[in-house]
Amino acid sequence: MIAPQPRAHPEREIPVADRILEYIDRNYAKPISLRHVAQTFGYSPCHLTHTVSRTTGRPITAWIIRRRILAAQQLFAETDVDVASACEAVGFKDVCYFTRQFVRHAGTSPGRFRAKMRDERAAELRKARAKESEAGQYIVSMRPGAATLQ
Repeated sequence: MIAPQPRAHPEREIPVADRILEYIDRNYAKPISLRHVAQTFGYSPCHLTHTVSRTTGRPITAWIIRRRILAAQQLFAETDVDVASACEAVGFKDVCYFTRQFVRHAGTSPGRFRAKMRDERAAELRKARAKESEAGQYIVSMRPGAATLQ
C-alpha cells in the first residue's frame, strides 16, 4: 500500500508562487504558457495551477494575461505605439484575442485606452508649455527696465 503524501500547506507554497510570479514578470513578453512555466519549475501544469491558485487566488494563465495587459497599458501611457505593435510587444499573438482580454481587464478597448492616454499626454504637455511660458514672462519682467506683465 502506498502511504498518503502529507498535504502541502499554502504558507509553505508562497515562496514557490513568488518565484513563479517573478518569472512571469521577467518573461511575459515571450511566448510563455502554463505548460512552459510548469516545465521550467519542474511541476505538472495541474499541480502548478493548483499551487498558485491556492496561494494567490488566481491561476497561472490569469497572471500571465494580467501582466501582459498591464504592460500594454504602460506602453500606451508612455508611447504612441499602435495596438498591433503593443499586442506583439507584450506577448500576444492574436490582436483579436488581445483586444478581448484588454476589454475584460481594463474595461475599455485598447484603441480607446490608447487615445485617452495620448490625449492625457498632450494635455500634460500643454500645461508644461504654459508653465514654461509663464515662467519665461516672469523672468523677463524681473529684469531692470523691462515692462511688467499685467
